[in-house]
Amino acid sequence: MADHENIRKQIIKPCSPTPLHLRTLNLSLLDQLTPMIYVRLIFWYRPDLDDYHFVKAETRSQVLKRSLSETLTRFYPFAGRMISNSSIECNDQGVDYVETRVNCRLQDILKQPDDESFTKVLPSRMEYKEAAMTPLLLVKVNFFECGGMAIGISFLHKVADLSTMKLFIKTWAAMAQGSSSEVVLPDFKTIPSLFPPLEYLPVNAKEMDPLIQLPKVASRRLVFDSSKISMLKAQAASKDVPQPTRVEAVAALIWKCAMAAATANRGGLKKQSWLRQAVNLRKRLNPPLLEHCAGNALSRFVAQSQTLDCETETELQSLVKQLRNGMRDQFSESAMRKLQGSGAISEVLLGFKQVGSLMQRDDLDAYFCSSWCRFDLYESADFGWGKPRWVTSCIGLGDNNMSKPNGYVLMDSRDGEGIEARVSLVEGEMDYFECNKELLAFASVNPCVKL
Repeated sequence: MADHENIRKQIIKPCSPTPLHLRTLNLSLLDQLTPMIYVRLIFWYRPDLDDYHFVKAETRSQVLKRSLSETLTRFYPFAGRMISNSSIECNDQGVDYVETRVNCRLQDILKQPDDESFTKVLPSRMEYKEAAMTPLLLVKVNFFECGGMAIGISFLHKVADLSTMKLFIKTWAAMAQGSSSEVVLPDFKTIPSLFPPLEYLPVNAKEMDPLIQLPKVASRRLVFDSSKISMLKAQAASKDVPQPTRVEAVAALIWKCAMAAATANRGGLKKQSWLRQAVNLRKRLNPPLLEHCAGNALSRFVAQSQTLDCETETELQSLVKQLRNGMRDQFSESAMRKLQGSGAISEVLLGFKQVGSLMQRDDLDAYFCSSWCRFDLYESADFGWGKPRWVTSCIGLGDNNMSKPNGYVLMDSRDGEGIEARVSLVEGEMDYFECNKELLAFASVNPCVKL
C-alpha cells in the first residue's frame, strides 16, 4: 500500500460570517428520521499531462480551500454543528480539511482498487470530546506523485442527501473556476416547511437501523457494462414489465443473487425477503421541488419477494415486477397527495413504522438499495483540472459509516450507460455471492479502472 503523508490538517470556515437571523436552522421530519451516518464519495482525477511537481499541488490546494470557504458562505449550515436531532447551530465552526501527499502513482491504486486504498483516501473524523463539536462535512485532498488527485468527501446524511451534496459539489467546482454567477443559492427552508420537525418522535430510529451486534461485513465493487445490461434487461423483461429500466434489472439481479447467497450460507434454509429502495421526492411532489432545495427529500418503497405467478415467469422477472409495483403503488399520484398537506407527517411516520416492523421479523431477509444513477456526478465536479475519471461510493467503509450488511448503491459508470454497484453483505454470504454464475454472466468483480 502506498505511503500517505498528511501535510496539512485544518478547519475551513465560511469566508464571511452567517447573519444572526440564520444562526439556527430547523431540520425537517425527513432529516430527523435519517440515521447519524456519514455518506462518502471519492472523485479521482487523471495525472497532469505536463511535468508535475508538488508545487502545482500547493497551487491547487489553495484554489480548493479558497473556493470551499466561499461555498460554505452559501451552504452555511454545513459549517455549523448539530445541537439537537431537529436543529443545526450555524455557528461557522467550519469543516475538516486534510491534505496528503501519496508516494505512488494513481494507476498503481486503480489497477486493482481495494478497500484499504479507499479508506486511506477518505477523510476520517478528528477526535472531538463532544458530539456537538463534530463537523458535518469532511474533505481530504490526496495528491499523487504522478500528478493524479483524489478528493474524498464525507457528509453527514442527517443534514443532506445526495441531491444536496451534488449541488454543494457543483457550487464548489464553479467557485474554483471563478464561475460563481452561474450558481444558484441553496434553499434550506422549503423542505422543513413541507415536513416540519417533531419535538417527540414516535418512531425509534435506532430500532429501524440497528447498529448493535453487527456481523462482519464484506463489500464488493461490481461493474455492469452497457452491453451486458442490454442482455440483462432482455432476460428481466416480462409481459407485466416489457421494458425494465437498467436500474430495475441490475437491482433485481443483485437482490436475487444476495438471496441465494443467504440461503446457501444457512445450509439451504430459504426465507422470503424484502427490499427497501430509496426514492428522491423532489420531482414527485406536486409542484416539484427545485433542485436547489437542500436537505433530505427522500422516501422509500418496499418490494417483497413472491412466489412465481406462472410457470413461465422467472425469479428475476418476478423481482423486477415487484420493484415496479412497489414504485407504482407507493409513489402514485394519490399516494403522493397523502405526502403533502395536513396528512404528510402521519403518512411519513406510518411508512417508517412499517419498515421498522419488517426489520424486526426473523423470518424475512431485509435488503436496502439506493440508486445514484442519473445524478451526473461526473459533470458536477470539474474544479478547473478536468472532470473526474472515476467517481465511487464507499458504502461499508470508514468509521460510523453505512456498515450494515445487505445494502447496495448503484451509480453510473463514466460513460453514463453502464452501472457500478457497491454491495455490502455478511462475510459468509459474500463468499457465495461473488461466485454466483448468473451474477458473473453480467458483472465484473472489481475490474481495473482505466484513466
